[in-house]
Parts: sequence; structure tokens; C-alpha cells
Amino acid sequence: MTLSESVICCEGFHDRAFWKGMLLHLGCTDPGAPTAGGSGRRSVYDPWGSKVFGGGQFAYLSRSGEFIRVVPCGGNDGVLTETRLRLQLRTTKAVREIVVCLDSDKNADGSPPASRIITNTAVEAIARGADRACTAVGQNGFAVDGGATRVHLVTWSVADPPSPTLPNQQTLERLVTAAIIAAYPTRALPVQNWLATRPAPPPPSPKDFAWSHMAGWYSEHGCDAFLSETWKDRSIAAELEGRLGQNGAWSVAQALTA
Repeated sequence: MTLSESVICCEGFHDRAFWKGMLLHLGCTDPGAPTAGGSGRRSVYDPWGSKVFGGGQFAYLSRSGEFIRVVPCGGNDGVLTETRLRLQLRTTKAVREIVVCLDSDKNADGSPPASRIITNTAVEAIARGADRACTAVGQNGFAVDGGATRVHLVTWSVADPPSPTLPNQQTLERLVTAAIIAAYPTRALPVQNWLATRPAPPPPSPKDFAWSHMAGWYSEHGCDAFLSETWKDRSIAAELEGRLGQNGAWSVAQALTA
């Protein structure tokens, strides 16, 4: 049997936490989870016998036992760098799927974004750098080496219209906030009012909304765990599934975890 893995290259630890919740929701298992009665996490090894550690990497097993590595990369540029590296390593460490996971960073109201947007064109350039004959697959993906490796762009964005109850910037926080409000509509206005009446607030951030919902209803989890725990709420999970299905991210996650 050929040894291989799938790799999710995401921006940071909060994305990693969200992926943790989604992967477990889709039936994956965590090989590092403590044993019954144990207190510490177990060491995890990749298919080649190397210990998974460093840089906050996590690992999971799909429903069929395939190895999935989640790598927080420290921002957009780090995600692209890690994607190039994983493609370079594919001759010695075969990789089935590479998920390039980024905030869309577009603005819901159509105004010019404040930061640089990473598009599918940038991902295609990386794929073609590894295999000039790569071909497009799916909504935002590319088949490298005749499909032996597939590269997918997953962006956090939702079609919910601009609203004072949501961040304007398309990010993971907008996705999570939109799903929570759809599941629990009465929470939207209290959070909006709190944010609007803060004395001398800092410059606005998409995190203002998500962390306000966390503090109001999930404070026992903390910010990182909050993003994975949302998947355990059936009402919120259903709203997340619907939104991720609109931009192709859900089908990528389902294929990854089969």
C-alpha cells in the first residue's frame, strides 16, 4: 500500500480549531486524544513514522483511516509557502489532497478590501509550478500528476448580505457569526448594541463580533475551543454546512474525510 497523507494549510490557530470541529463532525477521529482515564495527549506519528509536532500541527484519521494533517501557517503568505513545500515533498511523502484555506478578505458591501486578496489564480500558479500539465477540477481545484495529488482552494466567505450584526470583511469570524445568528436570531441585537456603545472602541475587526458571541454564550470554552465547539451545536452546525456548501468548501471537506 502506498503511504500518503492529506494536508490542510490554514492561516492560523483559530482556523485549525474550526477545522478540528468540522473534521470530528464529519466522522474523523483524533489519534492524539487521551486514552480513557488518561490526562495527557498521546504522541501522533504520520504514515512514514515521523512524529507530528512543531508549528502547532494537528492530525486526524478519516472515516476510512486516511491520515489528515492540519498546519497553521501564520497568515496568507505562509499558507502559500506551505502549499509549495508540500508539493515539492510529494515525491518522497505522497500527498493526496492539499487544501489551501484562507479568509476571502473581500468586503460584503462591495467596497475595496483593506488587505491583499489571494485568488484561485495564485493557487493555480503554485500547482502549475509543480506540474505544468495540471488541470482544473471541481469549483476551485487542480489535479497534479494526473490526479495523484489534488489542490483545492477553500475560502471563508458567506452570501449573507451586509448587516450591522455581521462583520463586513469575509473571514472565518463572519462565517461563524452568521451561522450563530441564523441559529439563534435573538442574540444578534444585544451583540450589535454592545459593540455600538463601547466607549472609545479600537479600530473595527471581524473578531469583535465572533468573540462577543463567544463571551456572551460560550465563555467557558475560550476563543480557540469556541470555534471547534460550535460544531457540537446541531443548529449552528446545520447553518455552517449550508453556508460552506454554497462556495464549494463543504464538498472538499466531505471528500477529504470519506
